[in-house]
Amino acid sequence: MKNIYSNFCLKFTVCLLLAYCSLCTACNSSSKPPVVYKTMVYTTDLVNEPALIKVYDSMHSKNGIWPELKKANLASGIHEIKIYRVDNRLFMMVTVPSDADPSRMDSLYLGADKKIEVWNKMMSNFQRALPGVDTTKKWSSMELIHHYADGEYQQ
Repeated sequence: MKNIYSNFCLKFTVCLLLAYCSLCTACNSSSKPPVVYKTMVYTTDLVNEPALIKVYDSMHSKNGIWPELKKANLASGIHEIKIYRVDNRLFMMVTVPSDADPSRMDSLYLGADKKIEVWNKMMSNFQRALPGVDTTKKWSSMELIHHYADGEYQQ
């Protein structure tokens, strides 16, 4: 009889703990407002040499990217980055929290690891500013001129 009582107490305690954990998870998940993101879009050109473009592509592959970049992305609050290429033209989409301050993010990104500056200098050798753009700024911000979503034109 003592063994049945001990077994019951153990099962009852486990059930109570599971119910408590479930309540805590539900309370914690509903108390945080969902994160709203914005996407910033940039473009630049690469030096138009196929061998260099191949190296640039490989350095941005899953196996070629430096671990310090992941650290910097996390430190700065970057949620997602996508880079597309056609010939030597690059197009980059950076998704960040909607209330993110780009200047602060840049500072956090650059300060995350000393190798980030090395990466940026190295990438700068592959990239060329667009015609008519300040040559010290490789990436140019793009303006949204058309937005369609769920059957409606947004802009």
